[in-house]
Amino acid sequence: MFTSEPSLAQRIERMISATPVIDPYSHLRGDAPAAPDLAALFFNDSMAVELHAVGMPDDIVVGVPRDEVVRRMLPFLRRMRNTTTAWCFYRILRDLYDFQDPHLTESNYRDLLDKVERTGHEPSWTQSVLKERCNLQAVVTGWSGGPSQGDDGLQLRLDLHPLFAPGMVASIAGSMPLRLSGQEFAAGGMMVVGQLAATAEGLRSQLCDRLDRTLYGSGRFASTYWPIERRFRAPVVSDAGVDVLLSRVRLGETVAEDDITTLVDFVGWNVLAWHHEHRKTLQVAVGSEAPSAVLAVSSPLSCPRYDPSWVRDLSETFRQFSNARFDLLIGSEPLAHDATSLARQLPNVSVSGYWSHTFTLPAIERILAQRVQQAPMTKVGGFLSDATQVEWVYGKFQLVRKATASALAHLVEAGIYEEEEIPPILRQIFYDTPRELYGLG
Repeated sequence: MFTSEPSLAQRIERMISATPVIDPYSHLRGDAPAAPDLAALFFNDSMAVELHAVGMPDDIVVGVPRDEVVRRMLPFLRRMRNTTTAWCFYRILRDLYDFQDPHLTESNYRDLLDKVERTGHEPSWTQSVLKERCNLQAVVTGWSGGPSQGDDGLQLRLDLHPLFAPGMVASIAGSMPLRLSGQEFAAGGMMVVGQLAATAEGLRSQLCDRLDRTLYGSGRFASTYWPIERRFRAPVVSDAGVDVLLSRVRLGETVAEDDITTLVDFVGWNVLAWHHEHRKTLQVAVGSEAPSAVLAVSSPLSCPRYDPSWVRDLSETFRQFSNARFDLLIGSEPLAHDATSLARQLPNVSVSGYWSHTFTLPAIERILAQRVQQAPMTKVGGFLSDATQVEWVYGKFQLVRKATASALAHLVEAGIYEEEEIPPILRQIFYDTPRELYGLG
């Protein structure tokens, strides 16, 4: 029987399968990294957003057994069957649970209920999905003082955004304000450093102590979400002025937005100074955020954000803190081009993966093709999942694998690379760059 030879893109996909991979940005729970049931798989963040977009009501889970929740979701799933998120979801079902039907319906979903629930409680499932199926050698998950590393060997990063990025604290309660209030600043401080110090020097000491203890202890690096309209700026007031503002925040008094910005600048500037002194990497996610002051829905709305002055303003900050290293995770496609330009020119700036609104196959193809042509490959990271469950790490990696193979195949066909040059590029961007950048030896 005659069989056709694999295409160039298919050959590169196989190369990727043989390449070790590191995921430096996930949200897996160390104590429960796998989906406990099929309904939980549905409620991945991207799935929930799109299901709501096609009409799924917010109260669909209220007082309903988990199998009934799945049944009620099925009509909405069919309406979003064309999207990247649905492609990842069905790839998970096909590859991990041997589900071969084109649609999930009331007639075929019940077998999946038992399969997903069973694997969610198997001790070996996480490593089977991550290492055996994805060749992932390390996965890093966020930690701001919660559960420590689980038995599945997840690496930990310290998430700093509760202290100085708008919306991250409030989003836990189902809303995501664009601005940060004094109350939220205090709550974020509680999550990251404990009770906020009463003085600028005390808060500076708290920040340095937390970074010392964590990043020379259980944590590998620090990460923050950063709104596009903000810049890492030196505080505009003296330490004495910061003392006054901290006192008002601690007393629960109303604090003007500009004053909160001053405190955020103070925190950010001292975090950068610590990273500069200790030659550490700071992971910065930018380009995707809430568009309005308060969004009281179960799936907070997110929009891509772009500002052409962002790169110009931040380039000087990156130069000033030249011993620190900055890895930019970009959620807006226009910003991806600007960030790659920085990585091309500044020794301490890198770009990694595809996040939020850049996570579609054509966007990944365009961004990757540009990155590997514009920036040295030691400045490019190939994958991050932003996933809350190991099954979604798998599904998202399959899309990145396919898009990466397609982009590189086009460059080979255009005569930019030879096919034999592809394996070392793949190893560099998927493994060597994040391993060296984040100290994940």
